[in-house]
Amino acid sequence: MAIKVLYRISDGGNPKVKLNNATKKHCLENAISTFGKENFFVFADNCGIETLHMVIGLGLKPIEIKLGNAMSWRHVVQFAIENFQAEELVYLLEDDYLHKEKSEEALYEALQFADYATLYDHPDKYMSHSKGGPNPYIENDSEQTRVWLTKTSHWKQTNSTTMTFAAKVSTLIADKEVWWEFTSQGFPNDFGAFQKLQGIGSWENTNFGKKRILVSSIPGLSTHGETSWLGPLTDWEKM
Repeated sequence: MAIKVLYRISDGGNPKVKLNNATKKHCLENAISTFGKENFFVFADNCGIETLHMVIGLGLKPIEIKLGNAMSWRHVVQFAIENFQAEELVYLLEDDYLHKEKSEEALYEALQFADYATLYDHPDKYMSHSKGGPNPYIENDSEQTRVWLTKTSHWKQTNSTTMTFAAKVSTLIADKEVWWEFTSQGFPNDFGAFQKLQGIGSWENTNFGKKRILVSSIPGLSTHGETSWLGPLTDWEKM
């Protein structure tokens, strides 16, 4: 089953120091080469003529919106709910990620046993909170986890990720209330959402009704382009 890629691109965003090859154009080119164009949807949020022409020049028809970060993410999720079948798989992808080969195959494998999957092995999972790491669950430069093996990758259960991840449409439908709760402001609260969905932290004893499983590939098959938070063990400048 092919994965529907729902790609959000914007001319806005916070200024960050990124890899030289993590440009808007190259990240999109990399995603197209990894996943193909057939099931690829580009949502252009507050984009100017130059960005729109770049998307069109790569053979894609942008869906233009003017909503901002959190609301554009909601728009993409609602698009998936209204246009795809419940058992179809979607990859919600932001415009500053780089991918390795076999990323699509890996996501498909992960969603056979997990509710949510990311290809980004976030380096915050290896930085003890007591030493200044941002993630409160990290001790001894590690997180407590389980590990699975699929044909393409190892996967670890992880406590959080960014707003770039894959899931079944049925999962997004079931969890929509939670996602809307944590996307009510200008910027989504991905960390809070995944805590509630997995029943950890302050949500450990709350009756959400289910405990979701979020997994990340190890080593990562993708990275965010910000130089401070690159996925480990890969020279991403060669992507």
